[in-house]
Amino acid sequence: MKYYVHYTPGRLRVRIPCLRKNHRKVETVKALLDVHGTETINANTLTGSVVVTFDPDALTPQELLDLLKDNGFYREDRTITLDTQLQKKSSRVARKVSRAMFGWAVGRVLEANGLSLIAAFI
Repeated sequence: MKYYVHYTPGRLRVRIPCLRKNHRKVETVKALLDVHGTETINANTLTGSVVVTFDPDALTPQELLDLLKDNGFYREDRTITLDTQLQKKSSRVARKVSRAMFGWAVGRVLEANGLSLIAAFI
């Protein structure tokens, strides 16, 4: 079970797997995050995602995450951030590109050697 966190100043998005299709838990989380400094709290039971807009002078994203963690709705050790996702995807793309380039290079070498071999027989 992975948690996804993304934040910009004044906005925090947390994807919490246990909120998917669970209206009761969503309402609990919304009530939990309704503290001094929060402006809006939107939750989506389809994705299990909560978006909180807040006053960055009154609250920090870590304080909101701590509220979730203290009440069993968030685990820091299972968190994926945007940077982590981008890093994984870019390394996967790099592997695929390097394999394709290697295959192309081997094909060119074999193609050139094959023509040289045919020319030698003629």
